[in-house]
Amino acid sequence: MRRTIRATGLCLLVLGVVVSGAIAQPEETAIEERLIEFTQQLRMGLTLATVAAYSPTLGDLRLHAQQLVNLLEGSHGKHFVRPVPTGQEITGLLVDVTALAMRFEAPSIDPEMRVAITDAMKNVRTYLVFALDTALTSLEERRIDRASSDMLRAYAYLLAAYEKPCDAAYVPALWTVLRAFDLTERVAGGNEQR
Repeated sequence: MRRTIRATGLCLLVLGVVVSGAIAQPEETAIEERLIEFTQQLRMGLTLATVAAYSPTLGDLRLHAQQLVNLLEGSHGKHFVRPVPTGQEITGLLVDVTALAMRFEAPSIDPEMRVAITDAMKNVRTYLVFALDTALTSLEERRIDRASSDMLRAYAYLLAAYEKPCDAAYVPALWTVLRAFDLTERVAGGNEQR
């Protein structure tokens, strides 16, 4: 009798582990997919900020800056302007980063990792808020040079949120100068790829 109870208990324990593993896997996959989608949307924001900064007219700049505002705030944002052809609803990067951060506060995540992830998500959100504020400022400018400067700052905030140099449209800066003088290897200690 005891053997049957132990065997049944062991089977239930194994079944519980298998089921919990099966449940955790899809949730982890869903978070991974959301992170990948978020990253792609953030890269789109970098492209919009770059295109806006280098737009030839103030009207073009405002169009791309507004697209960036829409991407950041989402369809239910205070400054959202619906495009002429009604499209699908946009969640917004600020809404997404808040939702993702809440998912990472789960007690099942290792406490040290949870602290690091939570801090990183707070930083991402802060940079996105800065980018939004700067894009909104550019929409109010009457001079293209000032609006372009605002969009370059918005780009810098988005790049800080992204954290890593990327192959999206980019604004040339210090590393362009370092490459021109062939100094990248000396600065990076031989770890820089061209």
